[in-house]
Amino acid sequence: MSLFVQRIFDALSNGAVYASLAVALTMLFRASGILNLAQGEMAMFSAYIAALLRSDTTQRASGSTPPRPFPGSGFFSQFGTPWPVWAAILGAMVFGAVLGAVVQRFIIQPIRSNDPLPAVGATLGLFLLLRGLAVKWWGGSLREVGSPFPNGSEDRFLILGGRLRFETIGVVVTLLGALAMLWMLQRRTKIGLAFRALISNPTSAELVGIRVGSVLMFGWAVAAALGALGGGLVAGQLRVGPNMMARLLVFALAAAILGGLGNPVGAVIGGFAFALLETMLVGY
Repeated sequence: MSLFVQRIFDALSNGAVYASLAVALTMLFRASGILNLAQGEMAMFSAYIAALLRSDTTQRASGSTPPRPFPGSGFFSQFGTPWPVWAAILGAMVFGAVLGAVVQRFIIQPIRSNDPLPAVGATLGLFLLLRGLAVKWWGGSLREVGSPFPNGSEDRFLILGGRLRFETIGVVVTLLGALAMLWMLQRRTKIGLAFRALISNPTSAELVGIRVGSVLMFGWAVAAALGALGGGLVAGQLRVGPNMMARLLVFALAAAILGGLGNPVGAVIGGFAFALLETMLVGY
């Protein structure tokens, strides 16, 4: 019984990350019919920005001796680094939003057509580009961001023989809160209503005066910021590295497909379902 409960607790944190990435994938697919294969790498790149904001000019790579500068930390030190963990994650979200908007405006929009395959191919190229840049600039060493939640050995609840960590609760509550805010944004704001109109009928939305390009840019920015939040929270557990989001993206994509690429609620359920399946298979 205790193993079963522990596996459920272990699935919660991963499930929240899978769900957030799956919702981001679903959001863009519903609006433009494009499956963004670079969603995970954009989150990984944003996590490196969080690591830079948390570093100083002498931060060492994980396991390296003697200390060596973190490439790029000299530039970011002019912003008063190191930043607190939450501030660094928020900075990474801002960077992610800008990156998402730039990708939509200068890569996706110029190749818009009735056939989404060229745009999907472009996101695959972006996947390889961001991975290559991360390896070239920062190498394969792991970088630390730290957790914004208490994560000591005693920071936990004991429930039915299982250990529910405070960090797990924090990650789940934060990501579910972000998804709730995204739902409110789409339901209660003008830009959100425009985005919903675009999802419902792109042709009609354009005919009534909705600026489709700007709304899509907004959608890509929000999806990238949501991915950056997930990447920043994952970095507190896994540390930042070029491969940190690859496995997570695979499960998020599977979750989005399981829940239906046009169904955000199904994507959330699929994310937690895949995380539970993953932990149960390992445990038993």
